[in-house]
Amino acid sequence: MRTLKTAAGRRLHATRRGAPQARQLDCPIDVDDIMSTVRATLGRLPLAATVDHLLLRLRGHIQLLLPEIEAKDWAQYGQDDHIRFMAASVRDRLNNEPKTGPAVVRCVYAQELAHICRDLLALALAEPGFEQPYPATAS
Repeated sequence: MRTLKTAAGRRLHATRRGAPQARQLDCPIDVDDIMSTVRATLGRLPLAATVDHLLLRLRGHIQLLLPEIEAKDWAQYGQDDHIRFMAASVRDRLNNEPKTGPAVVRCVYAQELAHICRDLLALALAEPGFEQPYPATAS
C-alpha cells in the first residue's frame, strides 16, 4: 500500500523542483486505494450488486480529497476561482445522486464519480500554479 504519509504523520508533497516537502495531514491520502477503486469502477460497467459499495467508497475518497485541494494556496496563481467553482460542482454532483430508475443509471453515475475522483487525486498531488501537460493521445 502506497500512501503519501510518512512515519512522522506528514505527507510528502512534491514541489516544482522535485524536492519533497512535508506538511501535516489529519487523514493520509492512500493513492493506491483510491486508484484501485477508480480502476474497479472504470474497468467495466460495475455490477448492480456492487455499485452501492463502489459509490460509498468513491464518495469517501472525494470527501477526503476536496478539503485537501481547497486548503492549497491557489489564489497566489489566480486559480482560486476555478478551484472554488470545481469544488462546488463536485459537491452538487454528489448531492444529486440518482435514486430511482434502472440499476444501469447508478452504475453510470459510479463511473462519473470515478472520473471525478481520478481528477481530484491529480489536483491533490499537484502544486498550485504548476500546469501539468496533458499526455499526448494516440491517433
